[in-house]
Amino acid sequence: MKRHGQLSFDGIKTSSVFGRRNLVTIRNMAQPHADTPEAWPQMPTEQEAFGQLIDNIIEARLAGKPVIWSMGAHVIKNGMSRYVIEMVRHGIITHVSGNGATSIHDFELAFLGETSEDVATAIEDGSFGMWEETGRYMNEAIQQGVIENLGYGESLYHYLNRNPERFPHYEDCVFAQCQRFGVPYTCHISIGTDIIHQHPIVDFKALGQTSGKDFDTMCQSVAEMANGGVFLNFGSAISGPEIFLKAASICRNEGLPMSSIVAANFDIVPVYADHVPETTVSEYYYRPRRNFIDRLGQIGGKGYLFHGLHQVTIPQLFHRILERKRELGAVFPPYKRMERLSHGNRTLYPIAERLGALTVEMLKKQLPYREFNWLGSREGEFDRLISRIQAARNSGGHVILSLGGNVIGSGVSPDLIALIEQGFITHLALNGAGAFQDLELAAFGQTEELDSGALANGRLGMWKEPGELLHLALEEGYHKGLGYGESLIDHMNRHPELYPFSTFSLLNACGRKGIPCTVHITLGTDNIHQHPDVNFSIQGGASGRDFQIYASTVTQLEGGVYANFGSTVTGPEVLLKALSIARNLGHTVSRITTANFDIVKLGDYHRKVGYEDWDYYYRPRKNIIHRPTSLGGEGFHFEGLHEQTIPAIRYALENGEDRGRSEHGIRE
Repeated sequence: MKRHGQLSFDGIKTSSVFGRRNLVTIRNMAQPHADTPEAWPQMPTEQEAFGQLIDNIIEARLAGKPVIWSMGAHVIKNGMSRYVIEMVRHGIITHVSGNGATSIHDFELAFLGETSEDVATAIEDGSFGMWEETGRYMNEAIQQGVIENLGYGESLYHYLNRNPERFPHYEDCVFAQCQRFGVPYTCHISIGTDIIHQHPIVDFKALGQTSGKDFDTMCQSVAEMANGGVFLNFGSAISGPEIFLKAASICRNEGLPMSSIVAANFDIVPVYADHVPETTVSEYYYRPRRNFIDRLGQIGGKGYLFHGLHQVTIPQLFHRILERKRELGAVFPPYKRMERLSHGNRTLYPIAERLGALTVEMLKKQLPYREFNWLGSREGEFDRLISRIQAARNSGGHVILSLGGNVIGSGVSPDLIALIEQGFITHLALNGAGAFQDLELAAFGQTEELDSGALANGRLGMWKEPGELLHLALEEGYHKGLGYGESLIDHMNRHPELYPFSTFSLLNACGRKGIPCTVHITLGTDNIHQHPDVNFSIQGGASGRDFQIYASTVTQLEGGVYANFGSTVTGPEVLLKALSIARNLGHTVSRITTANFDIVKLGDYHRKVGYEDWDYYYRPRKNIIHRPTSLGGEGFHFEGLHEQTIPAIRYALENGEDRGRSEHGIRE
């Protein structure tokens, strides 16, 4: 097996954050008891639902049940920190969680009083995210926390307390005030997506261990919702809903009822709860809708989807709760949290009892012919993309494909394998779900668990053999110095008898061709993170090595192509961080072609959008189409299902100039 070089971060040049221009300052943060909340236009049904949620929160806290707050980074960037802190102080919230970016903005506000750099210009010269104090302080905190066996959030809190002179804005720091008042603050990170992962002293194993410990803490808090509670999610479209789902699955597996839970999502994404969309539209795959409406409903829970800007919805929520509390003369009892879960109490089920939505038999039926029907293949922009891929292959350049979790489930692995074998793909990047699905397909001939009723019966993701196999492969490879993808490929090579269907494996195809297949994970969002064998240190460390392999490829991307399929956060963020590293180290990476493939409808994706537009926050728009190509490249967005677009790409590349303009193509 060919091993791939891991780019050293030792030569990265950092600058003092105190000389940086910032877009957010502590001076204009919202003041909960002084500001007048903005009006929030709602339909009568929405007003009724919001009133019900307020009552749900009051009832939960009066009964001593938890109210968990999950958020994305824009809650902090929009100046809402003091509202979160006040809800903690008033006993409304019993647990606060965020992603890595949330903790970074919160941390910077604590010591700098400002945050949120101007990415548009910084990405061009390689200075984006290369801030000495932020990267050093936070990595020091996490590495010291490992020694003390602390979680990620706890590590940051202890660091502030050890170095109070560095943090003049301690009172406005959410994670500090949470833990000061005895409320857990947990941080759930994606390896390679945060600016502190670019710092020379980063330790990915430490990141994995501390964030993994925070996942365990979150699971214990969700377990307190055994007979009811409220989960509030603000702007976290993937990690928040997925971590909640995995925690609830563990709780059901260990016999907790998890009934009467209420979950509410607050975002500006135009998705509604009053109907189930078709699987051909993006609304179907919106995680808050699937996890809070569909899946939570399976166990008797209730979900809400509310629409509005955080600076409108959060003040409205806070003041309505306080108003209702005063009307009732209510006093919330002190919240007492108990440890209810244990890895030793989890029940695993044999994979033979599981039905998969995708099997090798289905893939065999598609061969040797594959049809596509995608109008986008007739567009001139598509022709330009195809010609760039062909040019990159002919010149020995790189073509990186980044895949979200639904790509393998759409049954296009044979098409991707063909492109790998023909040299059209030189680097494949998967998220954790994609790597696990690929391994399941190779080993057991099926993947894409049919989850109807699985959450209710405690079986969702709780499968014995797949988890054991992946964790064994990862542990053995990690101790040999391999990355995540390399470890899985190495295990397939050494134990072919365990992978009888490896001809359908993307990992195996990359191994045979000698190209990198890197895996970029989010701690706590994948089924294997529910497995009792999980080692979060190795998870983080192995994926960190893959980030360094990925960054090495990006240093050579000049004149090449990057294409992203369905990964709305991890793919775009990992690319942006790797590109900043490459440019910081002096590599010329400017003339590149980027493309995003998804069923999200952007329309004119070159038009300017503002903070009030939902698609402003759609990462591929900024991090794939625009920012990487500002120095002379070109970016595209194509709308279509994976089962349409990927076969169309294969057909176009294999047939070259002779492919014509037909709407319908068939090829051997």
